[in-house]
Amino acid sequence: MRTVKTASGARAVQIVYSSRRGARDIEHIGSAHDDAEPEALKAVARQRLVAGQQELDLELNSSGSVSGGPLEIVGSRMEHLWDDLDRAYRARIRRRDRR
Repeated sequence: MRTVKTASGARAVQIVYSSRRGARDIEHIGSAHDDAEPEALKAVARQRLVAGQQELDLELNSSGSVSGGPLEIVGSRMEHLWDDLDRAYRARIRRRDRR
């Protein structure tokens, strides 16, 4: 998701989907003409980005211990997902071994 300034001075909210070889598809969500509109358009964009996706509950909190709820998205590299899956696996093994 990105916000860009248009030629008319408005701020456009867009979702950018990238694919192989640097190609991009851009979905225009809308143009904001005042200070309140960008946040509303970003909320619409967030809903479109997560539409149809299910939550993978790893039962981890930010310190890596067991809890509930979604993880904060801080990047889009696969390394983050792999690290969190590894932490969840190790936490489950530790819980199993305590029994």
